[in-house]
Amino acid sequence: MANNFGRVVEVMVNNMSFSMDKYGMEGTIPFDNDLLPNESQIKLWNLSKDTISRIKRNDTLMVNAGYRGDVGVILHGFVAKVLTKQEGVDAVTSIYVLDSQDLSSRKVEDIAYSEGTLASYILKQMAAQLGLPIAQFELNQDYRYEEGYSASGEVTDIISKVAKDCGTSAFINKGKLYIRNLRRGADDVFALSSTTGLIGSPEYFEEEKFKGYRVKSQLQYRITTASVVDLKCKDFEGRIHVRSGTHTFSRTGDFMTEAEAILP
Repeated sequence: MANNFGRVVEVMVNNMSFSMDKYGMEGTIPFDNDLLPNESQIKLWNLSKDTISRIKRNDTLMVNAGYRGDVGVILHGFVAKVLTKQEGVDAVTSIYVLDSQDLSSRKVEDIAYSEGTLASYILKQMAAQLGLPIAQFELNQDYRYEEGYSASGEVTDIISKVAKDCGTSAFINKGKLYIRNLRRGADDVFALSSTTGLIGSPEYFEEEKFKGYRVKSQLQYRITTASVVDLKCKDFEGRIHVRSGTHTFSRTGDFMTEAEAILP
């Protein structure tokens, strides 16, 4: 397994690139299975005033992370705000990034769908209203609204409600829309054990509808919403499906992925 000496992080925004090899940096990047934008925070040390002035609201920002020879995208989003504060002799710039544009203004009024309309038809129309690329679209069941359906309000709310009627999750990840069951899909499987980065012992949890494990690993870009993980530890060996978590990194501190995953 790669070690801390092989850490790689690259932040890219407005045709500029900042590497962990050259800049002090920290980051916290959450992911989950709903349509509310997640806010990540990236900190960079001692940027020039000219460089800071070039980072603008709504700029696309990407973060690649991993270890030398094995690096992937952990964030693709849009700059929400940029703040610089003096901390002793250092100037620390915090860049706040949303993993989608602000979608609260995307609304529709009183769209009436006829009797017998399928949920898939409504979802595709509402997805077009959002304007995000669709990464995956697979319903657990294609619910039929025998008495018709009336769509009104925020588009994200409508998508969430209709997807729920289909027993399906709807979420945004790395700037793309996913409408799919967390437990299904043609995802690559990542084997997580002590030899591939597992940290400590996973914590079992049980809810009304779900059972699963909370896991920690060395930072792993492959672990994100709907990832499939084959977990091997002292108390459990089997497949789990990620629904939420956080990537955290710094040059000398945490370099970790924490995730909450459910059993099939």
